[in-house]
Amino acid sequence: MLGKLLKFDLKYGMKVFILLHVIIVFASVLGRLIFLDPLSFSNPDGALVSQVVLFSSAIFFLLMAACFCTWLIIAFRFYRNLFTGEGYLSWTLPASGIQHLWAKIISGCIWYLLNCFIEAGCVLFLVSGSNVTEACSHIAPEVTAELGIPLSTFALVLFLLMLVSGPVSVIQTYFCVVIGQLFPAHRILGAVAAYFVSSFVIQILSFVLQMGTGLLPEAFFIAQTGSDTQFATYFFATIGFSCIMMFIIAIIQYCVIHYIMKEKINLL
Repeated sequence: MLGKLLKFDLKYGMKVFILLHVIIVFASVLGRLIFLDPLSFSNPDGALVSQVVLFSSAIFFLLMAACFCTWLIIAFRFYRNLFTGEGYLSWTLPASGIQHLWAKIISGCIWYLLNCFIEAGCVLFLVSGSNVTEACSHIAPEVTAELGIPLSTFALVLFLLMLVSGPVSVIQTYFCVVIGQLFPAHRILGAVAAYFVSSFVIQILSFVLQMGTGLLPEAFFIAQTGSDTQFATYFFATIGFSCIMMFIIAIIQYCVIHYIMKEKINLL
């Protein structure tokens, strides 16, 4: 039954998802062929820098819009399929609450990861032109000296962190939607409030724990001394700390979702 639920969940929003990412891919191809490939970075000037900044900003906002729309597809499917009039039919299916939940988690993670890979592929395509790679090779030693690690390694770590954060983002979205169902008169408002409150609590908790483990004081020291080796060490330590935090928070939020869906949900 889990497979059938997953199949129906993946069908929801598929046309919107495909159309949105076709637009992104098309824009990336046009951006490289029409804008990036003709550029010459041999004698950069103010006008060239302004054009590159405007183009990069436009691509960035387009990618963020795709992320947001993907998130909306995931959130709306979870809410509409389980907690609106459609939910009356969903809960009559021969499937347990945990099967419904895991079907939504798996489908949400698939949508999120597909979005990440498509966007990463578009960015890689944009910067893989010979003129761009040659320009990057000139500044690579300076970037490596500042970061303490090669730029490619830095980008790869950020991409892997984005992939790891996918399931966590999906679970947090479902957590907020489920919390909103505890306020029948204001379900959507309750979900939005739950998102901001939970995000604020997580930020405060993260700040306190980083202070307690010495990560933030170390960051202040690195900012003052400008040590490249220490920056790389701090960067990887922060990444590890963030992954552990996300894993623990995801487990707690999943337990809350499971409990509320089992004991507290009332579609009436």
